[in-house]
Amino acid sequence: MQRREFSKTALAAGALAALGTFAVSRQAQAAAARAAAGMPAMGTNLSGMEWAKPGLRANTSSAPNLHFTVPRKADVAYLAACGFLKNRLPIQWELLQPMLHDTAANAAAKAAIGNPGAFHAGYEAFITGVLDAHAAAGTRCIIDNHNYGRYQDFRFQPDGSVIGLTVPPSPLRPYTNDAVQIQSRIFSLAPGATLKIAHFTDFWTRAATKWKNHPGFGGYGLMNEPHDMPKPGGVIASNEEAVKGGEDLTIWPTFAQAAIQAIRAVDTVNPIYVAGNQYDSAMAIGTKNPGFPLAGANLVYEVHMYLDAFSNGAFFDYDTEVAKNYSAGFGSGPIKASTGVDRLKIAVDWAKAKGVKLALTEVGMPIDDPRWEAMFTQAAAYAAQSGCEVYTWMGGNHWPIRNYAINHVPGWHQNKTLEPAVSGVLKAAVGIAQATLFDDGPGYALAGTPLTITVYARGNLAQPVTLTVASNKGGTLSKSRLTIPAGANGQDSFTYTPLANQVATLSYTGEGQVPPSRKVFSLADPAGYAATNLADAALAIVAKYGACKWELADGYTDYLLGAPAAAGQVVRAVSDSGYGSSPGNAMEMINWINKESGATGPMSLPVMRVTNGKKNSDHAVPESFGFWCKKSGRVAGVQPNPRNRVPYNLEDAHFAIAALSVPAQNNTGVVFQASRTEDLQVSELGFTNGQPRAKWVDSKGQTVQLLAPAKLAANTPAVLALVSVAGAQKLRLNSAEVGSSAATFAPSAFTQMLMGCGYVSYYPREGFRGNLYAVVAGKGAPTAAEMAVMEQYLASTAGLALK
Repeated sequence: MQRREFSKTALAAGALAALGTFAVSRQAQAAAARAAAGMPAMGTNLSGMEWAKPGLRANTSSAPNLHFTVPRKADVAYLAACGFLKNRLPIQWELLQPMLHDTAANAAAKAAIGNPGAFHAGYEAFITGVLDAHAAAGTRCIIDNHNYGRYQDFRFQPDGSVIGLTVPPSPLRPYTNDAVQIQSRIFSLAPGATLKIAHFTDFWTRAATKWKNHPGFGGYGLMNEPHDMPKPGGVIASNEEAVKGGEDLTIWPTFAQAAIQAIRAVDTVNPIYVAGNQYDSAMAIGTKNPGFPLAGANLVYEVHMYLDAFSNGAFFDYDTEVAKNYSAGFGSGPIKASTGVDRLKIAVDWAKAKGVKLALTEVGMPIDDPRWEAMFTQAAAYAAQSGCEVYTWMGGNHWPIRNYAINHVPGWHQNKTLEPAVSGVLKAAVGIAQATLFDDGPGYALAGTPLTITVYARGNLAQPVTLTVASNKGGTLSKSRLTIPAGANGQDSFTYTPLANQVATLSYTGEGQVPPSRKVFSLADPAGYAATNLADAALAIVAKYGACKWELADGYTDYLLGAPAAAGQVVRAVSDSGYGSSPGNAMEMINWINKESGATGPMSLPVMRVTNGKKNSDHAVPESFGFWCKKSGRVAGVQPNPRNRVPYNLEDAHFAIAALSVPAQNNTGVVFQASRTEDLQVSELGFTNGQPRAKWVDSKGQTVQLLAPAKLAANTPAVLALVSVAGAQKLRLNSAEVGSSAATFAPSAFTQMLMGCGYVSYYPREGFRGNLYAVVAGKGAPTAAEMAVMEQYLASTAGLALK
């Protein structure tokens, strides 16, 4: 299929962060034009609503924004602004239909769980809200039943009761305190089946009746990744049998055909997406699904395909995958640049031979090696040329998705939306010319030491972009003319060698948007420079240690299509205005929780305040959730050296400084935290009953806590800091040491940083319920003089003068 370009300019729509309603509409119109021209739909999986299953029915693991997250309107609008026509919304069957239609439940169970077959009003409203957002953006959304041919249910007693049934406060779901009273139902055609065709058809009949005419509705995803169905005559998963394998491959096609007929009795128009056995494998669509293609109009056969050796999307180290000398679909032999195309071609050839439509509803591009991008580029282009729809795994805004090795999740950098790398490749595949420019690199070097700065595009350029870079304080540039190549995610680098004892500004010029100017410091004594310019001296020290700096003066209303936050507005995004970021690893602080409905739980959003002319984020409301910088951890054989990493671990020398105030004298909670999501290791600043504190917990449970001797005065700005090196920890308040310890910590990896709240062991930790002006954090051991300069600067962001 011939590609079409809808923009001939280098930067079709400029910076995505500046796009408004008109630009969103324009991109949606362009996407509709591509569809009319025969180009396939492309988008992402808005993952988040299907994450609650592990603890569902068993405990209170059903909290919105914690155990599952509903996509926001801004997520959908942003994707439309990128020109993506359609998305896939994974949902959890049990959350939408908490009781199967033929359940013999007693009155108490019905009152707690819901009437048999009825949709849960709150979850149904979430889905409708996502469809509303698509309709408003001029795009559409597939509802995907993301349940693998299974349904996690209570065991109902003969009298219709559930032993141990517990009803927590809304919006949490009922659960049983007796784990034996939970069962996993699975599709089966045998007598004694616990999950029957009638259950499946009832579900889709109700869904079709509800959403068939919604202008944002884009189709029915019958069932995600059916796999390991029972053996012939069986009623439990074949992979749970004593002898593995031998699944009845006719079960799923029979269920699918029945669901198609049920939907078509209600809706004769909208597309139906039909998955296949064996996890919806692209390589098995034509050989492991007896009876395919099925009878019915407007069917789209969906397949999944990943790029790692086993095509399961769970391994991200390219060299490790090559060394496995195996490629799913082909057997022995390593993966290679054409692997994605080779795997998808099996499904494309089958679809062409059968005369049916095809959609690649899950595919991913690992971000830590350019060879993955080259492989994915080939696959995406082939899909577009073959008329195959593509939906990347995974978008949405649930917290575990952030900086997972394959994602379609935007970030925030240099006060602009940072487009995920996979998006640029998709744009290139269908000819969407639209990109945003950024730059990153170190900012401190003594005279004669070159620094490498990289300018990069996120998105897709229709033609090369040329920029000129110049220094206002001399020094040597390896080149002054940069060229960002056409295509997806291009970049160019240069070196700058400063003169002695200078504060140089590097500035870019060119047609269209350019990265912001950047300061480079070659000060031999940056702390001493404070007498000349406090702000530059502090920034020089931040640059010296490659530290991050987040100032609420840079707070924006959103990391998607946002604007500078004014007093009283919600603030969701703060860029790193220091030097902790690197190409592909922006140290943004963002808030993605969904508060568009009263049923989204008790978490509250920070609000911008202006106090004595200084911007700050207000976290005083109970359960205020602050800002989160989610990163990746090293996993041997899976992701041994992720690009997206926190600057330091607990055992490293590190420091953190925060400018803040509290409205009362008994506050307790987190101000700033570096930690690991899944575990308890932490380094944090906070308060305990009004007393400033620093706290460290390592991976072996060793805990050090330092408390200031007195409470902080209410509504009085202060600067709180911690410093840790092997054998020495310090707590500082307004540049004075108020506590110390002498611990050495066990190796303890960090995967995140948070401001105004915490999050460890899979659960939020209460914020300090105060006002936050600025934070600096980084690796290394600044001198006392350097700490004092940074503290003085942060004090100035709160209107406080420190000596």
